[in-house]
Amino acid sequence: INAEYGGDGATMDLLNSPLPIREFEYEFEKLGPTADGKINGTVARGPMTESKLPNATLRRIWTLADFDQDGKLSLHEFAICKQLMRMKLEGHDLPVELPNAWLSPVAE
Repeated sequence: INAEYGGDGATMDLLNSPLPIREFEYEFEKLGPTADGKINGTVARGPMTESKLPNATLRRIWTLADFDQDGKLSLHEFAICKQLMRMKLEGHDLPVELPNAWLSPVAE
């Protein structure tokens, strides 16, 4: 197991799988991204708090997902956020850092 990401084998499988960006596109568009194609923290708060995850966990997810650290989420970053929330809700630990496979946009 790669200590860099932490977690068990099932967590590693998730982290090594391609990020399903398109799966979250409709939800992202419904949130009304700005002209620069991003949503701010106030907008993202709704779908994040609906998960019922603890605030400390949501802050950690935001920090990981907002990998360009601009305080907003692009579709790509929103997909990371949603995938991390899904992982946590399924009982997996959050990674210490994002896997490289999730950082590269996937052309679909």
